[in-house]
Amino acid sequence: MDWSNFQVGKWWPLLVGIAGMLVLFTVWYRSKGELFPDIRLLSDTAPAIGTLDRLPLLLGAVIVILLMISMMDITTTRSTVVNKTARDFMVVVDTSRSMRENTSILRENVPTTFPRGAGLYSGQVDDPSTIPELARYELARESLLHFMGSLNENEDRIQLTYFNSQVYLMSGFTTNFTFLKQQLQAMDPYVTYGTNIRWALEQGLNMIDRYPSRNRQAVILLTDAEAKNTDDLKEQLYRLGQLDLSFYLLWITSDSTGEVSQQALDFLRSTRAIGAAFTIEDMDEGNLNKALDAIGKLESYAYEEFQHEQIDLSEYVFVLARWLMLLWILLLATIYHPARLVTFSGRS
Repeated sequence: MDWSNFQVGKWWPLLVGIAGMLVLFTVWYRSKGELFPDIRLLSDTAPAIGTLDRLPLLLGAVIVILLMISMMDITTTRSTVVNKTARDFMVVVDTSRSMRENTSILRENVPTTFPRGAGLYSGQVDDPSTIPELARYELARESLLHFMGSLNENEDRIQLTYFNSQVYLMSGFTTNFTFLKQQLQAMDPYVTYGTNIRWALEQGLNMIDRYPSRNRQAVILLTDAEAKNTDDLKEQLYRLGQLDLSFYLLWITSDSTGEVSQQALDFLRSTRAIGAAFTIEDMDEGNLNKALDAIGKLESYAYEEFQHEQIDLSEYVFVLARWLMLLWILLLATIYHPARLVTFSGRS
């Protein structure tokens, strides 16, 4: 306990108690000569009284003092050091229509947690869950579920954002992974037209500024955007570089020719200047998982945190007073009972 933070909430019980004892002592001292004129003679001729003979009186005085102290609202602070590993992950997920693009992964070979609810990238289908191939967004969803399973639900927090032509803040930073899984399950209707990365990052960074945290923070951007959609991100990338956080890009590339445009090179260069970039050229059930596992390891850390707890000492003093009062009653009812004392006196 940190006794330097010892605090007294109320002083009046002590002052009232002291005043009361002074009044009682004064009254007794002034009246003892009138009520007991031979008190000095008795005191001089009486046998010496030991502490045990005065025990009920002494115990009663201690109880009164403790009761006064218990009414003074005395508190102190107990400080403990706790090892923390809490992390905050802002996950910004591209839900543009291109994320409906089918991969080479067959549904029968890789069962998914949730059925597909979004149709084809192009064309119509009556029941999307019967499409043989898995869509990009389905693999992304499964990888995010895998990533959540690797985190500490008691400490790590995730903030989830979807974006297409609009931005959807699906959750704040939370450890409620059950709720996050429900939001991932409801992803399908959001997989539609548009790719507004700039606005998505802008909204995410505003949330980080609005709700500061002591936890280690990281932003994960998962997108299959074309390079032309990354031209106007300079301001957002600059803001990311100024903040005390990590930035990770998971870029699902769709260029089948293998050629990388100058725009893509510029975007990757800017991203790697402030964080790390993982390019996913061939979507399968393991690529995104490996990238997210790597991010989890890179963000793995521990720190010591001081936790302060206010301790109400008055409650402990009151409990002690109650136990002493019980002992006082037992003594008066047994060893120090008047009838027993008379018997002892007669024998002597």
